Amino acid sequence: MLGQVKPEKKIPFEAPPRALVADDHWYTYNAIDHTLTKAGYDVVIADNGKDAADLLLDGAPFDVVILDVVMPELDGFEVLRRARRAGVRAPIIMVSAMGTESDRVRGLDLGADDYLPKPFSSRELLARANAVRRRGGGTRPRPKKIRVGEVVVDFEKYVAYRREEPMHFTPLEWAVLRHLAHRQGKAVSRAEFNVKVLKIPASIETRTIDRHTYSLRCKLDENPKKPRHVLSVTGVGYRLAEFELLA
Repeated sequence: MLGQVKPEKKIPFEAPPRALVADDHWYTYNAIDHTLTKAGYDVVIADNGKDAADLLLDGAPFDVVILDVVMPELDGFEVLRRARRAGVRAPIIMVSAMGTESDRVRGLDLGADDYLPKPFSSRELLARANAVRRRGGGTRPRPKKIRVGEVVVDFEKYVAYRREEPMHFTPLEWAVLRHLAHRQGKAVSRAEFNVKVLKIPASIETRTIDRHTYSLRCKLDENPKKPRHVLSVTGVGYRLAEFELLA
């Protein structure tokens, strides 16, 4: 029919539960990744303690953390200590071949929600991950609707309007904007965008996020050369400013 607009492909809003798996043995984290991914989790891998701590302390949202004890750069106990001291509430399961009573007590005393000695079955790991996630903790809920200037964005229905006129965002623009909104004004690094949005290793250098943040800036800001909403943070990445949470 003349003038009929092809409906935009909808993207499910309900994000899968996110898991951080911190282990330096590829065969272990590959096995855990396979188990959790098959169960519907969105899995991020850190193969050393420093990367795990950086992700947790930077505020990356996780619903459960699987944390090995013996890792290079920082051990799991130190990662756990720093995370809890910084107020990270995500449920954390310690896993280790060091399964003595004193090790388990130390982990629990530092704030672990569970301690699973190696070796363990994939079924038991999944059951424990689901159990600690159900008990609470985790990260703040994702915004469902925001207002950015004159633009209202509904992440639940995947529609956006400027003064009641519909706007179009690409799937990656939706993902970038949703992640910026979830961080609620905090700066998001390119490394975090890589891991959380593009699903690639943090160390890969790409201009994909820069292109899509600029396209968002052109749509959300009246003057993209003097933006008020999608702001660059020198040496870090981007943040979303002057927006209102509606739901």
